[in-house]
Amino acid sequence: MICCSNFLLRVGALALVTVLSTACGGGGASNTTPVAPVTPVLPITSALSNVLDIRVDAGPADSGYNVNRLYVDVRICQAGSSQCQTIDHVLLDSGSTGLRLLSSVIPLSLKLDRKTASTGFPLLNCAQFVDNTFAWGPVALADVVLGGKTAANVPIQLIADPAAGNPPVACSGGGTAMSSIADLGAKGVLGLGLFKEDCGRGCETTLHNGFYYTCASATCSSTSGVKVPLAEQLKNPAALFASDNNGMVIELPAVASSGATSLSGSLIFGVDTRDNNRPTSGLVLTTNASGYFSTMLAGKTMAESFLDTGSNGLYFDSAVFPVCAGSSRGFYCPASINNLTATLTGANRVSTPVSFSIDNAAAMFADASKVVLPSLSGPFGTSAGFDWGLPFFYGRRVLIGFEGRASSLATGPYYAF
Repeated sequence: MICCSNFLLRVGALALVTVLSTACGGGGASNTTPVAPVTPVLPITSALSNVLDIRVDAGPADSGYNVNRLYVDVRICQAGSSQCQTIDHVLLDSGSTGLRLLSSVIPLSLKLDRKTASTGFPLLNCAQFVDNTFAWGPVALADVVLGGKTAANVPIQLIADPAAGNPPVACSGGGTAMSSIADLGAKGVLGLGLFKEDCGRGCETTLHNGFYYTCASATCSSTSGVKVPLAEQLKNPAALFASDNNGMVIELPAVASSGATSLSGSLIFGVDTRDNNRPTSGLVLTTNASGYFSTMLAGKTMAESFLDTGSNGLYFDSAVFPVCAGSSRGFYCPASINNLTATLTGANRVSTPVSFSIDNAAAMFADASKVVLPSLSGPFGTSAGFDWGLPFFYGRRVLIGFEGRASSLATGPYYAF
């Protein structure tokens, strides 16, 4: 779960809710706040690096108190053109798939082609996250530039575009809409997860799939579900690169238990494709078809566990640790720091111990200058899973293998660290 506009609101896993058992036009974007003008840029060349800077900081202006939020800069371009815009403070989320940007941060002058469904009306996307929040908006095409790598003609979501109308109940489900920087604590979400599409084969054959909709009329006063082929679904942009496209490496330094005001690291594209993304360990945990491995803690097995940079803490249900009261609710508040060890086991039956700490969230939140909190934890809401959020990544080199893509370690989906 990520912490959004303030630490009172926990946003989930930014891991997509799996609706299906398979794991799963034209015109500018809407604009409701001032943004920088679009400026022409030189074409990207293949000689540039496969490294993208990543950082944990206080977040974009006017977004409240954000903790353990991993941000990147993303450049999007009108497909096939040099008209581009760099969007800062996009949340890097290894628990979802696809680039989702708030429509309000995209200039009107950057005209992204809108996708239409088979009906001829706009194609709309719903992303439901595990904390009962959701993102709703149309699908558009853009060239996506991450560091020195470019993915062309990528379907992306424009969150909260007014032209999309209101989301259906099947999407909103009584949850909270992520429709502004204050809601999201970011300007968008870059989903670089295990999977290549946000839905997969199920959305090709299932009409009411929970991910894709289309307007029922030109006014878009109502919507209906629609089947969408793989080619038109939201994509993991890193899997579309011409090279270094079989996975990625996330490197972040270790953090003292007292926390830090900021943190910088690297996102390296590819696994064992260059000197800078060689595996440093032979430990590989493959996942099942839904992206899960197993966690055992205190004699309890949680079979639906996953790694997620989009979650701002370590989330699991426990009867041992008290939940905070008041403004820190949703997190654990033990009387003192607790040092624990869990055992992670992959679908390949490889196991490894992982040590972690849990401290008092209310005490940590008392110093608002500290936004890097390695001991932040809270309840998950289901006894079946353990959400290993961003604190897991501190002090580790984590490799993520994309589904169906081979490396010297394994064929994805897998994690290695």
